[in-house]
Amino acid sequence: MILSIAICVTALTLELGAVLLLLRKRLWREYPFFFTYAIWLLTANFALFVTDLCRRPIYPVVYWHIDGADAVLRLLVVWEVFRQTFPKNSGLNRSLSKGLGIVALILLTFACATFWGYQSDTSLRATHLALDRSFAFVQAIMILGMMVMARYYGVTCGRNIRGIAIGFGAWASISTANNAMLDLTSSFRPLGDYLRPVSFVFMLVVWVWALWVYEPNPPIRESAEEDLSRWAQDWNRTISAARTMIRP
Repeated sequence: MILSIAICVTALTLELGAVLLLLRKRLWREYPFFFTYAIWLLTANFALFVTDLCRRPIYPVVYWHIDGADAVLRLLVVWEVFRQTFPKNSGLNRSLSKGLGIVALILLTFACATFWGYQSDTSLRATHLALDRSFAFVQAIMILGMMVMARYYGVTCGRNIRGIAIGFGAWASISTANNAMLDLTSSFRPLGDYLRPVSFVFMLVVWVWALWVYEPNPPIRESAEEDLSRWAQDWNRTISAARTMIRP
């Protein structure tokens, strides 16, 4: 009980610190979607803390409903990482947004299908564990995919987005594995009930570190744009050659 309260208070303190850094340095203008999610986190977790202290009997219901909403709202973080890594007016955004959008749609469809398929019982806990596991897995894959694409095209991420992406991606991965283990065996629960919140606190520590200094992504190098344009031309020629061979 004492450890749970300590983790909760630490998380709230770090969330408040992240929001204050976004406000003090006016980073909320630069990262509006991430700022919206940070406000949601602080508000939701404060409501959970008050409910746990004052209305303990209804805490499980409030927790699982807030956690279910959070699974969807975390997409705000994913979108912020994408729009900062591949800015709207860049050639990379124009060339990659459609393809990445299709991939994101496929992954989200997979998450929804997995969510419905894994509902082995109708309990509130099982339903929201399945929801969180499905969406956390997809969100971790999205973050990893964007980081791999950025590395491939030589796009440099500044401290802010790098920290946000690494912290979130690590937590989403751990959360997915943790919820999967909880679903498989009850013997993992004593550890699993603390692994997820502790990893969440670690994510918040990384976020506070990332926001401590304003360091946005540097402009995309022209060579990255040229490499992408050359790759697109080669790919189109390959597709045309394949069509010619199939239908001479």
